[in-house]
Amino acid sequence: MKIVVALFALFSCLLKAETLTFVAEDLPPYHYIDESGKANGALVEIVNALAMHADIEYTIELYPFARAFKLLNAKPNVLMFSLLKSPSRENQFLWLGELIHNKAFLVALKENNAELANLAQAKNSTVGTIRGYYSERYLKNAGFEEGKNLSLSVKYQSLWQMLFNKRTDFVLTNAVSLNKELGELGYSVDEIERRLELRDFPNQLHLAGNLALDPSIANKLKQALDSIKANGEYHQILTRWGLD
Repeated sequence: MKIVVALFALFSCLLKAETLTFVAEDLPPYHYIDESGKANGALVEIVNALAMHADIEYTIELYPFARAFKLLNAKPNVLMFSLLKSPSRENQFLWLGELIHNKAFLVALKENNAELANLAQAKNSTVGTIRGYYSERYLKNAGFEEGKNLSLSVKYQSLWQMLFNKRTDFVLTNAVSLNKELGELGYSVDEIERRLELRDFPNQLHLAGNLALDPSIANKLKQALDSIKANGEYHQILTRWGLD
């Protein structure tokens, strides 16, 4: 029995000492790989700041959303930034603090003259979003069907290409990342417009942890995030990125 207890204590110590991995997807200006091949973005800077305040060893890795989400589910020392807090995810993860919030819209090419008074009217068109996002569940719950009026892409690049190639009519997105995403693809934000705000769509992006994350580490990260918000560092970062 003593051997079992000792092994458990040793395992716990090793787990606590393990480097944390913060994962996210390629989603500028929040988190993306810059020209030098490094993770950059407003929320990358925020993670760097709170990790320094929490005095923890960590790495930051960017993956496609589905892989990042799978790692968050599977590994105790993996945290995801930023994850949309939705009702279906409420009890699946530790929610360590809101990093940013934004609004959701259906966006169309300006030359598309379709008027939308509500989401139901978009069912006669094709709406695009990212596979695995909460927006996929949101649209399916609203009655959209893949292959009929719902188009799912793996990355935002193909999502916008589908719109500009007129293979979809609308994109469900937020307004914050439009300039950078479109600019990278050679498109102009002047060619599109917000057609419908989805007011019931969750808008809080959080730092999320696996339920098995060490409670002491979770508390450190919560307190660190509170600290950088209180001392102004958090708002300075968002202001630098035009997000405050």
